[in-house]
Amino acid sequence: MDKTAPVKPLKKAVVPLEGVHCASCVARLETGLGALPGMRSVSVNLPSRTAFLSYDPAALTSAVISGKIEALGYKALAFSESAASAENTALAELSREKQVFLSRFLLALALTGFMLTDYLFIFSSYTMMAAAGLAWWFAGLHFHEGLLRALKARTADMNTLVSLSTSVTFFYGVFVTLFPSTGAHYHAQWHEVGMLITFINLGRWLEARSRSRAGEAVARLFQIAPKFARRINGGREETVPVAEILPGDVVLLRPGEQGPVDGRVSAGASSVDESLLTGETFPADKVPGAMVYAGTVNKTGSLEFTAAGVGEETMLMRIVKAVEESQAEKGEVQHLVDKISAWFVPAVFFVAIASAGLWLRYADLPRAINIFAAVLAVACPCAMGLAVPMAVAVGFGRAASSGILIRNADVLERVSGVDVVIFDKTGTLTEGRLRLGELRPWEISAAGLLELLVCAEARSEHPFAEAGRARAAAAGVMASAGGAFEAVPGKGVRAGSGAGEILAGSLRWFDEIAVRVPEAARAEITASPDSMLLVALDGKFKGHARLSDSLRSGTAEMVAELKAAGIEPVLASGDRAAVVAAAAAAAGIKTFHGEVFPEEKRSLVMRYKALGKRTAMVGDGFNDAPALSEADIGMAMRSGTDVAAQASDITLMHNDLRSVLIAVKISRAIRRVINQNLAWAFVYNAALIPLAAGAFYPWWGVVIPPYFAGGAMALSSVSVVMNSLRLKRAKI
Repeated sequence: MDKTAPVKPLKKAVVPLEGVHCASCVARLETGLGALPGMRSVSVNLPSRTAFLSYDPAALTSAVISGKIEALGYKALAFSESAASAENTALAELSREKQVFLSRFLLALALTGFMLTDYLFIFSSYTMMAAAGLAWWFAGLHFHEGLLRALKARTADMNTLVSLSTSVTFFYGVFVTLFPSTGAHYHAQWHEVGMLITFINLGRWLEARSRSRAGEAVARLFQIAPKFARRINGGREETVPVAEILPGDVVLLRPGEQGPVDGRVSAGASSVDESLLTGETFPADKVPGAMVYAGTVNKTGSLEFTAAGVGEETMLMRIVKAVEESQAEKGEVQHLVDKISAWFVPAVFFVAIASAGLWLRYADLPRAINIFAAVLAVACPCAMGLAVPMAVAVGFGRAASSGILIRNADVLERVSGVDVVIFDKTGTLTEGRLRLGELRPWEISAAGLLELLVCAEARSEHPFAEAGRARAAAAGVMASAGGAFEAVPGKGVRAGSGAGEILAGSLRWFDEIAVRVPEAARAEITASPDSMLLVALDGKFKGHARLSDSLRSGTAEMVAELKAAGIEPVLASGDRAAVVAAAAAAAGIKTFHGEVFPEEKRSLVMRYKALGKRTAMVGDGFNDAPALSEADIGMAMRSGTDVAAQASDITLMHNDLRSVLIAVKISRAIRRVINQNLAWAFVYNAALIPLAAGAFYPWWGVVIPPYFAGGAMALSSVSVVMNSLRLKRAKI
């Protein structure tokens, strides 16, 4: 194999689906689509009825995938790379389905009410059969269509159970009515047919209604973005659809308006409410050079900004897409539940047939028919199938509204047992807004030292560089044209200039690369509690600069809450030990590690994991990426680099360290609700299936009729959905 051959880019698609109702449907789709050549990954989200696909476009087309979905008995409502359009389609389908269930519930209720009046007004058998037939066919049509789809795909699902239970009861009544002489002592059970369909449709309507509420948090993000924008074109202002805004266009944002796209402010000053993205209620000040994001609200002054991210590339759309994809990801528990659900329906058929056979032997045909219908009606795999994805969908939406993006469900299984949280210092535990203080030149002027420093850090993204550039701008010092540039993570930078090679970094790095530091300067650097940035030119020490930073607001309180929750906070930084010790003392952290290089941060994480500690790492920079990847849970600050965000499991959208604690609490709450849902689904099936089969009749004389079984089935799914919805209002 040619290792130098370029890797073929995969294509991603979001496909809203019609006809997906239970875990068996999910398993069928994932297995069938996953078998297609070129398909790399398939994840079907049951609550949103959406498939997330990753495939090789050279081997597969949208038409082939849609055809496979049709062959499996479902329908692809759209095939889109846009999360927004797919979400809109899925919501429209859910709304349509909700109306279908409501109308068929009302029809079944009316027909059942008519049949119940038979106790007051005696109707003929044919009148009752006609009413039951209307209820069975028109009010239960979606169940029968589902049965046909399942038969076509040679499988079974919840629709199969409902259709068979109602059909057996109905056609038994038809047989008894049309051939009364063959069953003189039997009677038709028309009321059972109507009540069974009524209760199940009621449950499906309540379930669809509750599911639509679960998607509100994500749907609100789509709906809140403005549809039009004010574009400046040739000095004139024009109102155009947001879809027409291109990168580089100049956009005007007036007070009270929402940002239509992402961009960088070019003129004006204002404060902007970014709570939609970050959860932070305090407005952010915007001046030239600052970023403005789609969906945020301009509070006071007017702003002009140059569009950078448009359409699917805005921060808003990336967040929504990340939330949707994370909801579709499945943890180990969900995979186990899916496997159980795949075998559940066949097992229920066996129990129903065996129970009916026993009752036919020891009782009579009507009782056997009732038992068969009741077992099929009560045994719904929906509660078990919804237990995990429903809690994940609601919980991830709650986390996103709090400015916390959780990447996949596996995180929940790890974060609930976190023992240690390791914090980076600069930009994470501290604000990262360093100020360049005293300059201590060595055999050079202060202005010369500042010029070398700015030239070295001109292309660096480190907070040290920002502090140097700010000081140089205030002093009117300009950096000379630079040459080669190399960032050495956790250590410093090398930069070429007309004067020679400039080095800027830590004392430990200078010692490592054998740059001699005079003893007087070394003593001052070592004794200082502040961060120090050393500068050298062509291997010769030229001085150092003092940098100061401050802890983020509320850090000490957050650390105290972590300790109260039984989680040990640890500080690890590449800064000098004295600086790290001072920051740790101010934050209330007892365990700290200074002068730690990136590979050593990773080793520190591995050391805690080797001790059996479930470890989380919180960082924001390129140098934190190895540790973030190694940790059981990696948490990246939004203000950090893209590399750190990609290496993390959780992204904290606003720079408040309380988000770390909130992320842990939300994850634990989701995990708790999942356990409750699974426990309820298991107990429900373990108790009601034997009850419906008549297993307790010899002792207590209890057998539940089919319509009670249908009501119980509806209750099981609705209860799981409602329990999951508690996460939207849970106190965190």
